Amino acid sequence: MKVLFLYKLNSQELDYFRSASKAEDVQFAEKSKFPDWDLNPEDFQILVGHRVPEDILNAASSAQYLIIPFTGVPEIDLNNSKKFQQITLLNCHYNAVLAAEHAWALLLASAKRLIPAHNEFSRGDWSIRYERPEWSDSLTGKTLLLIGYGEIGKRLARFGRAFEMKILAVNRTGNGGEEVAGTPDDLPALLPMADFIIVSLPEAPETRSLLGEREFAMMKPGVHIVNIGRGSSIDEDAFYNALKSGKIGGAGIDVWWKYPDSEEERKGTSPSKHPIEDFDNVVMSPHRASHVHGRELLRNKHLAAIIDSAIEGNPMNIIDTRRGY
Repeated sequence: MKVLFLYKLNSQELDYFRSASKAEDVQFAEKSKFPDWDLNPEDFQILVGHRVPEDILNAASSAQYLIIPFTGVPEIDLNNSKKFQQITLLNCHYNAVLAAEHAWALLLASAKRLIPAHNEFSRGDWSIRYERPEWSDSLTGKTLLLIGYGEIGKRLARFGRAFEMKILAVNRTGNGGEEVAGTPDDLPALLPMADFIIVSLPEAPETRSLLGEREFAMMKPGVHIVNIGRGSSIDEDAFYNALKSGKIGGAGIDVWWKYPDSEEERKGTSPSKHPIEDFDNVVMSPHRASHVHGRELLRNKHLAAIIDSAIEGNPMNIIDTRRGY
């Protein structure tokens, strides 16, 4: 099989894929420059890219696979998959370990109140120690509820075990290991037990606003919440109301409800319609969990393995297009 990357590769990356994968040939062509390509898209059976225009898919009539080079599926690719049913969508979960590390950093920063302590102490103000002793929370022996138990959730469970936490997890099937306590339908029984909650759900109709007013009312007072999946999994109004009421003891958020629409909007765009920044118990992160040194090498290793799995007829990480993940 031949592989066409729909974004620019440098010479080292191109050489890597040609030597590290079993592909007959590997080329790249930037999708924005179609149809003025020097190659014929009909020659390629595997495409790698995202937000692929329909005209490219029409031209790539031999394509059998489209590999999305990150976790999750853009809406345009999901919609196109219904028109081009001969193409199987595959996901690249290279960033699962990076997202899990970032989620754990947010959890610890929230539990230990590192941000407000740093902000005050960096100004020479010791009050948080003497005049206003604001106690942090210990993780040891506490209950961690993982809402989502895919590649990220399983790594988070390992981190939790290292901190001697009790792990409860929910996933779509309710199966997958002794720590899986049920499906999202079982949240009413599980939420009252959780001291810490980490959400790592994909964007899908059944995950939108999974945690709303009803669910926050079931949680323990002082619960800590981290969201590393998609902002839409948590109802924006319900989250803000729980912060205002004090139900949430701390939060770490890396995924949001609002993003800049242009380069000009990257400065001065609030990620929520509510003033989340007013709460010093919220650690705010601008969707940067996978922004680490060596990321592209890690991504390329995973992509080479996925390419080989497709060539061998046993493709990895098949996306269920009915569910969107």
